[in-house]
Amino acid sequence: MNAHRVLPWALLPWLIAGCAQPQKAATSAPSAAPTPAFPAAKPRPSPSAAPRPVPTPSPVKITVHGSKVGSRYIYVTKQKGNRKVYVLRADSESGEYFGSDTGRSDFVNPHVTFFGKGDQRLMADAPSGTAVEKDKTIVMTGGVRARTADGKTLHSDTLRYDDQTDMLYGNGNVVVTSPSGDRLQGDQLRWNLRTGHMDFTGAR
Repeated sequence: MNAHRVLPWALLPWLIAGCAQPQKAATSAPSAAPTPAFPAAKPRPSPSAAPRPVPTPSPVKITVHGSKVGSRYIYVTKQKGNRKVYVLRADSESGEYFGSDTGRSDFVNPHVTFFGKGDQRLMADAPSGTAVEKDKTIVMTGGVRARTADGKTLHSDTLRYDDQTDMLYGNGNVVVTSPSGDRLQGDQLRWNLRTGHMDFTGAR
């Protein structure tokens, strides 16, 4: 009796079922941790603006004009402590000032009396003169004629007073004549108002 043979392909479903490995359920990979968002940038404080410099006020120009009225002259007096240094009298004055120690004045026909040691005096006249505040000087120009209290006369092109040294400088064609008529000529006359000392340079 022949055994019934089962065709191999009839066993195929059972072979497949027996050989097939059970499949694991696919699991999703753990999701990556969310990337933390960067915190919002804090606004930087704006740099404080540099303080604006306070503009320096421009000096105010002051103009002075004065003229002789009748017998009333323009007067300027200079003193050091209790000592009178000079008194200036003029027909007119024209000055400009911009603040402390910045002015100058121009004088017409100045007559200046300089006070030296003791009773010494020098009275000088010139067509024009200038006083400068910064260096405290007076310059008489246009030909100076002067005389001293003891009778000497002085002629020079210019005469300058220096407040820093209390010196008088007669410059240019200087001629000094004594009361007896003796003449002394030179390039420059220097007179120290504090000591009373007087000398010449370029005497001839």
